[in-house]
Amino acid sequence: MRGDQEPLLSLSGLLRRLEYFVVVADELHLGRAAQRCGVSQPTLSHQLKVLEKELGAQLLSRGSRRMSLTPPGRALQEEAPQLLQRTYSIKARIKEAAAGPGRPVRVAFSRSGHALRQREMVAQFRARDAVPVSVESGWSERNIEQVRAGRVDFAFVRPPIEADDLRMAVVGEVELVELLPGESLPGNGLPGDGLPGNGASGRTAEDRSAGDLPLIMWPRTHAPGLHDKILTIVRQERSPRGLSPYVAWEEPDYINVAAAVASGAGVSYMDRDIAEWMSLSLDVRLRPLGVPGPRTDVAVVWREDQDPGLAARFVAACCEVGQPGGMEAECGCLVP
Repeated sequence: MRGDQEPLLSLSGLLRRLEYFVVVADELHLGRAAQRCGVSQPTLSHQLKVLEKELGAQLLSRGSRRMSLTPPGRALQEEAPQLLQRTYSIKARIKEAAAGPGRPVRVAFSRSGHALRQREMVAQFRARDAVPVSVESGWSERNIEQVRAGRVDFAFVRPPIEADDLRMAVVGEVELVELLPGESLPGNGLPGDGLPGNGASGRTAEDRSAGDLPLIMWPRTHAPGLHDKILTIVRQERSPRGLSPYVAWEEPDYINVAAAVASGAGVSYMDRDIAEWMSLSLDVRLRPLGVPGPRTDVAVVWREDQDPGLAARFVAACCEVGQPGGMEAECGCLVP
């Protein structure tokens, strides 16, 4: 465009009208859309007509009973969110650059995040964005409350979760395995159960797992959705073998669960990455639950009012680590 030419469109006005259009295309009802946009219905209707004039195409078919999208409207419905997202991201990056170094991005790992590559994910984000990051750790339910309260910007959680007020992206998955006492444990029996040691019975730890070893878990309150998902898998795994699918007792965290299993007191089920990390220092071993085995997700949550550009960059960095082998396209599906 030459310096003496007027711009064809007012950029700020166009972006605002595109935001309005995206809401109208979602609702297909002017009254509800006007409420969501925080404007009056006549104002919204006028802005849509201006947008149609600017773009030279009718975007909406306004019938007496219902509103629908025209072919140009459907095309704009697909393109507008991408343009707006890119615009928000550019604006946020410019704002960050102008402000200079500010407060760090606050991240909460899940309690076994070190074994689930969460530290690597955050390191990747640090390297890509060159921003300071502060970290803490907690169980999924605590992390969700930390995000809601604005005390952290992003938190790792273990789905499924109940948090419709937050945004969520799955950034990785892990195989679930059974954790058994190691083969070196004498007898592999419970205290007082009268079972002889391996020398007399000839039974290995894996044989004992098919017997009457009880189930040990961590408290459901830490991550209710994941706990319930694991127990559903446990029922499918243990019930056909005549084993109790119910939790005999709880330990406060993964390390204490693994220690109880190593003592021969029972078995448990946990993510392969966590179980392998426990096996480095405890006499436990892993049993796969199939090929492929059942999987559990690792996800990130953040508030609706979080900068969308920052959220997109954080999720992308996590996906690069959590989904190796070119699976980025499947990673980070945003869940409202």
